[in-house]
Amino acid sequence: MFNVIKNKGNIVKAYKLGDNHPIINKLISEKKIKCLENGKYEVFSQEALNAGSGHGQVAYAGDYVKIDSSGAPYPNDNEYFVKNHKHIEGDEYEQIPKKLKVWDVNEPMCDEVQFLIDKKGLVLDKSNPEQYYTAPLWGTIESANIDAVLVFYSISYGTDGKVEDAEFNLVKREEFEKTYSRC
Repeated sequence: MFNVIKNKGNIVKAYKLGDNHPIINKLISEKKIKCLENGKYEVFSQEALNAGSGHGQVAYAGDYVKIDSSGAPYPNDNEYFVKNHKHIEGDEYEQIPKKLKVWDVNEPMCDEVQFLIDKKGLVLDKSNPEQYYTAPLWGTIESANIDAVLVFYSISYGTDGKVEDAEFNLVKREEFEKTYSRC
């Protein structure tokens, strides 16, 4: 594993699900976001589409949607978004730089990734480079190719030093290179 930091001063546009916003409405009309019942949505990120399940990431009214460099939306849980972004004006937010741990195929296996395999359903499929990473995330199955990066948003360790929990996501390499710097 190695450490990265979200690029300082990275300005993003974000849109709150449930708001009557032209961008959200456009994403819905383009079928990149699907409205479900009771304030639930499916957001069709690159990784959700790559998995081929036909389902998007589950998000809720009040969560935020950002658009990656390919034009695909991806959800951010409201609590995480508010904690890690500073509102500038309108739809613009600055991502607050935060040191994170990441892992990719070039790194040796580590306890944190093994925990994801054993406890969180992560599958690393060496026979399928297009869907090398597969994991149940955001209420659906996501998949990313062998060049992608596994980003840990949080890791909890017990008093014995063993991993007890971890929050993570899969990030396409091109997007990773644009938004993170090694530290």
